[in-house]
Amino acid sequence: MIRALYAEDDPNVAGIVRTYVEHFAPDWELEIVPNGTRCLERMAVGGYDILLLDLVLPDTDGLHILGELARRNDPTPVVMVTGHGQTELAVRALRAGAADCVDKTSPQFLQLVDIVKRVQARHAEARAKRPVTASLPGRHPVTLIEGSAALASSISEFFASHAPQFELYVVGTTAELNQFFAAGAPTSAIVIGPNPHNTKPLEVLRQIHSNAAHLPVVLVSSRSDGETAIAAFKLGAQDFILQKPDYLTEVVFSLNSILRRAETERQNARLQKELETLNRSLEAQVIARTRELQALSLRLLRIQEDERRAIARELHDEIGQLLTGLKLQLEAGLKASTDTPLRTHFAEAMTIAGNLLEHVRTLTQQYRPRVLDDLGLQPAIEWHLKQFTKQTGIEVDFAADLPPGRLPGELETVVYRIVQEALTNAARHAQAKQAAIAITHQDKQLIVEISDRGRGFDVTRALAKTDSLGLAGLRERVNLAGGRIDIQSTPGAGTRITAEFPLAANGVAPLPA
Repeated sequence: MIRALYAEDDPNVAGIVRTYVEHFAPDWELEIVPNGTRCLERMAVGGYDILLLDLVLPDTDGLHILGELARRNDPTPVVMVTGHGQTELAVRALRAGAADCVDKTSPQFLQLVDIVKRVQARHAEARAKRPVTASLPGRHPVTLIEGSAALASSISEFFASHAPQFELYVVGTTAELNQFFAAGAPTSAIVIGPNPHNTKPLEVLRQIHSNAAHLPVVLVSSRSDGETAIAAFKLGAQDFILQKPDYLTEVVFSLNSILRRAETERQNARLQKELETLNRSLEAQVIARTRELQALSLRLLRIQEDERRAIARELHDEIGQLLTGLKLQLEAGLKASTDTPLRTHFAEAMTIAGNLLEHVRTLTQQYRPRVLDDLGLQPAIEWHLKQFTKQTGIEVDFAADLPPGRLPGELETVVYRIVQEALTNAARHAQAKQAAIAITHQDKQLIVEISDRGRGFDVTRALAKTDSLGLAGLRERVNLAGGRIDIQSTPGAGTRITAEFPLAANGVAPLPA
């Protein structure tokens, strides 16, 4: 997806461009602003892949905006949108750093989408090929392509006298240029003179671009031709200078500016690379730490379940048997006694013992239902729903389509617990009269959905509360099991909780270790 910003004050042109983009580039996200002030505000926010910039805006012009973006070191490529008779301004914009230009009064404007794609490709290629090593020490080697020996000598003398920071190498013919590239000779920039032997300057520029697209190129022309200048910039030239009095001073100034900008980009690229390395290191540490915390939390949940299982076993095997024995003794005493008041006391004691025994059985199942360990997830949920409806009066529809065989014990426990917790929340807070549970599997996923028709709530506010232990517990259990949870609720419209867990091809997937 390309995220583009377009600064255009003419609502008719803006509307046409929006319609055109929606039709020919539906993957674009296009934002249109009516003036330069708003454009700079949005560019400061960032996140754009391309800026389409009208050359003339009601409060400023595109050249001013280009200058401001350069001051901010904003790397976003800019395509200038010009009008009829604005060729000279377009050249100035390209010299100022615009990546391309397009005339909105010509048929070329209908190629806007393709132009942006080409600019994006050039921008990505330049970033990929830009060297991130340190700049060459000492003098900067600069290659001059000039077929006139007299002019080449004159330029060399000027550089030797007025620009000692540059070491000038002269290439006179196309063959020499090919040898230059084949030998991999070091150079920081290339200057194409007015007479590059028998080859047209734009052809030389194409040759350079195909061999060394990352090298900055300054083209010197003896003809004041706006169309040629625009073509040169589109072919990758960083500057276009007319051969007029003192033009060599302008060439030196341009080279200084270009190489200074290149050095800044190299430094930024190096820092960016170091930052990415540091981020990867920190990310790896965070991932490792998160896994450790997940393992500890999962181990805690396992310990909790083991404790629940032990308590349930103690309640069933010890306290339950003692209460059963007590009840039998009371029954024996009741049968043996002929004293009416004593028989009444025996009967009352038997009732209390029976109630205690039933309560212990309920606690046993709540702590850890034996049916979950013995028969599996579906029978355990069916048993729980019967108890839940009996206690609350809430009817629950249950549908299950589980994979063949048993799921991992810990996954069965997690699913059982989130069903238990969700239904408890529905009974306590939702004032629901009906609920539904569906457990299915598809695409190597176990999907658990619990919904009710209760009063609902604000999910964001509920999760933000520090005492929202129910929802927090649900999320923690699902996340620790390697799953994902989605909680949807609206006041007055009920609640839907969806949890997804990964399954292996055979329907069995271990939980994180």
